[in-house]
Amino acid sequence: MKRIAILESSSRSLVNFRGNLIKTLRQRGHEVLCIAPDAWFADEVRAIASEFATAEVARAGLNPLDDILYYRQLRQLLARRRPDTILAYTIKPIVYGTMAARNLGISEIYALITGLGYAFMNVSYHQRLTGLLARSLYRRALRFDRRVFFQNPDDRDEFVTLNIVESEKTALVNGSGVDLQHFTQQPLPDSPPVFLLIARLLKDKGIMEYIEAAASLRKVFPQARFQLLGPADPSPSGLPLSAIERYTEAGVIEYLGATRDVRPFLQRASVFVLPSYREGLPRTVVEAMATGRPIVTSDAPGCRQTVREGENGFLVPVRNPAALAATMQRFIDNPQLLAPMAAASRRLAEQNYDVNEINHLIISATNI
Repeated sequence: MKRIAILESSSRSLVNFRGNLIKTLRQRGHEVLCIAPDAWFADEVRAIASEFATAEVARAGLNPLDDILYYRQLRQLLARRRPDTILAYTIKPIVYGTMAARNLGISEIYALITGLGYAFMNVSYHQRLTGLLARSLYRRALRFDRRVFFQNPDDRDEFVTLNIVESEKTALVNGSGVDLQHFTQQPLPDSPPVFLLIARLLKDKGIMEYIEAAASLRKVFPQARFQLLGPADPSPSGLPLSAIERYTEAGVIEYLGATRDVRPFLQRASVFVLPSYREGLPRTVVEAMATGRPIVTSDAPGCRQTVREGENGFLVPVRNPAALAATMQRFIDNPQLLAPMAAASRRLAEQNYDVNEINHLIISATNI
C-alpha cells in the first residue's frame, strides 16, 4: 500500500477527470490525498478519496507572491501527510508540487501535461513573455520527475525540442479517457440540426469563431441552432459573459450557462463543435464521441487526434470562421452524414479512449 498525493488545478477536475483513477487507486488499497485550490467539489472528492485538502492559488495568475504562498501551503500539506508518490496535473501543481516534494525528499514524482494552453500560443507579447516563464519553470521542475505524461505527440515533441524534458522520460496517453458506462451512446435527435460547443469561455477555445460561423449560417438556415455551454474563466483569454449574452440576445447562439453534467446537453445535440486553438486532448470531444456525435474540431495539437477525416467528423483550420461555417453546413445540407459518423465516433471512443485502459497505462508506468 502506498500513500499517493494527486495535485490538480481545481476540485472539479479531480472529480471529472481524475475520479476514475482515484477510485481505481483506492480499490488497489492505496491511500489517496487530493489537493486543489478550491473546495467547489469538495464533497464529491471526499466521497472517492481518502482525504481532500486545499492549497489556494490563482490558476491563471502571474503574481509571484501568490505562487510562493501556494508553494508553502503545498509543502506544509505534504510534510504532514508524507506521501510516497506525487501525481501532479497542470503547470502550477506540477512546478510547485515538484519543488515541494523534492524539498521533502520525496522522489516518486510524476507529471501529467494535460495541454500547453495560453502560455504556448506565442501570438501576443504577453503570451510570449508568459511562455518564456512557463518553459523555464517546467524545465526546472521536470528534471526531477521520474516520468512525464503527454496527451498528444505535438506537445511532447515541443517539450523535447525545447530541451524542457528528456525524450526517455516521456510517455503518451490518450487524454484522461472517458467512462463508457457513464457516457453511453444516445440516438440522434429527430429535429433540425443542433450544433453544440462545450468549453470554458476562453478565446483560445475558438468561441468567437464559432459565433461568427453561427451568425453567417443563421442568415441562410434559420432553423439551425447553435448552442454554447460552459462557465466563465478568469484567465487572460477569458471572454466576459456580457459579450456572450449580446449574441444570445441577437439570436445568434443559445448560451446554456454552466453545468455539472453535460450528458443531457450532448443528447440533445446533433453535432459537437470545438474550434480550439490547441488542446492536450479535449475531454469534451471524447465525451461527445462516446455519446455518439459527429465531431467538427480544429486541425490543431490535441484536437486532430480525435477525428478520422470523413469517418467520424471533419477537421477545420484554426481561427477560420468561414471554413468552420462551410464544414458545419455540410451537415445541414447532408443530414445523411450524421448517423454513420455518430456510430464511428462511438466506435473510436471504445477503441481509443476507455478510461480504464488509460488508467491502467498510467498505473503500470508509475509502478503504483
